[in-house]
Amino acid sequence: MSPFMKSSYQFIIVSTIWFCSLSINPGANNVDPQLIDVPLPVFKNSLEKTMEAVQNVASAMSHMHVGEDTKNSTNMIISYCEGLLGETAEVLNWSLSTIHDLKGDVVSHMRTWLNTSHTREITCMEVFKNGIDSKVSESLKHVTRLIDEVIGMIQVQQHDYQNVDQPLLLSGGTNFEDAKFSKTPNVTVSQDGSGNFNRIMDAIAAAPSHSQQRFVIFIKKGTYKEYVKIGPTKTNLVLIGEGMDVTTISGNRCNASGWQTVDSATFAVRAEGFIAMYVGFENTAGPNKYQAVSLSSYGDQSVFYRCKMSGYQDTLLVPAGRQFYRECTISGTIDFIFGYGTAVFQNCKILARKNLEGAQNTLTAHGRFAADPSGFSFQFCDVERDSDLGGNVASSPTYLGRPWGKYSRTIFMQSYMSNVIVPKGWLDWNGFGGLGTLYYAEYMNKGGASTVGRVKWPGYHVIAKASEAKLFTVTKFIDGDSWLPSTGVPYAPGLDQV
Repeated sequence: MSPFMKSSYQFIIVSTIWFCSLSINPGANNVDPQLIDVPLPVFKNSLEKTMEAVQNVASAMSHMHVGEDTKNSTNMIISYCEGLLGETAEVLNWSLSTIHDLKGDVVSHMRTWLNTSHTREITCMEVFKNGIDSKVSESLKHVTRLIDEVIGMIQVQQHDYQNVDQPLLLSGGTNFEDAKFSKTPNVTVSQDGSGNFNRIMDAIAAAPSHSQQRFVIFIKKGTYKEYVKIGPTKTNLVLIGEGMDVTTISGNRCNASGWQTVDSATFAVRAEGFIAMYVGFENTAGPNKYQAVSLSSYGDQSVFYRCKMSGYQDTLLVPAGRQFYRECTISGTIDFIFGYGTAVFQNCKILARKNLEGAQNTLTAHGRFAADPSGFSFQFCDVERDSDLGGNVASSPTYLGRPWGKYSRTIFMQSYMSNVIVPKGWLDWNGFGGLGTLYYAEYMNKGGASTVGRVKWPGYHVIAKASEAKLFTVTKFIDGDSWLPSTGVPYAPGLDQV
């Protein structure tokens, strides 16, 4: 499992450098000083210098891979940081493409993106400095300085994309019919021709870019066999279906048929402020097809409410950003909730499916760098077997997680666990190590959740104090009080159930 592959990012960076070589109309040198406080050619030159620095460090990284083993710890870090450089290149590319249309919302979004890129490059800089390559660390430091310079030229402050409307969800319900919303849909997708569009991607294309208001797409009942990709410019997009079991977005791309993990996703979203409610996402490739992602969610401040993510290996990819999953059903076999992001799963059903004979299940595979505050927190969840596993839980031994890197962090608290979880609880990654630097913890779980037979790793903890458990709540872990209220989605801010 290596969702961050270098080949696609090398293409992005090379194509972006070509774009940067295009000339800009020399007559368009002035810009509103309330947006940018330098002449346009100076701003353009700063963007181009930053892009050149990104290209140089990306080239250095591309020669650093250790063999072909994508699970080698050094390769994992290099691939991840290459991915971040690719995203930075996309930001710079987009910034240059908008240089003749610099409006307030566009420049604000530019600032938000650059701030995010700056933070991520600092994370990689520290990792390379502390053991991989100090020269690359210095190059990354140079990139962060250049990004700082660009941000310093921008006068518009970034918007908080979630605090733009009254709460979207006025009252929820087990069924879609019981829910009440403050906003009527902007467009409707329906397979019977009664809506504005027949395909979800056509509706997304119609949504405005850099929106500071929510754009709501209502998707009627049906199985939509299409691959949905939502780019980072489609901020504040909302998808509402008629129920997680009746509105389904379905695909079957997988590693076995030639798709890299990150590209196999049935549904991929990279935009900030994304919300999905009452929708199902599935990858039907099957347990023998290796990595096959149902949902890939990159966007910061993303919310999934009463949604279903079903697949087998690598069902849900959370690569980055702060995310909240409430009353969702997530099923799979190997590493079926994975990534480097920060997510709280609250009141969710986590279901282990029947794996191939002799294979084992792992619910999670979180990856983290030492300086990164990310992790997965499961609170008030039910961890059970899916219907296909039946009563024979021994046929697919199931673990809470395994470490995707030295600093993996996953917490299960105040949740119910059936006997589907083996007494050992956690699994190492084929002797990879990091058992003293990871952070795995459990707090006040019930059911078959006895910690007596758990692993004895230095990095495994049974939390005894509420003050420590509070660090992994919505309020503390994802700063949810600052952005979740505007969604209207119910959440427990602390340790008391809501």
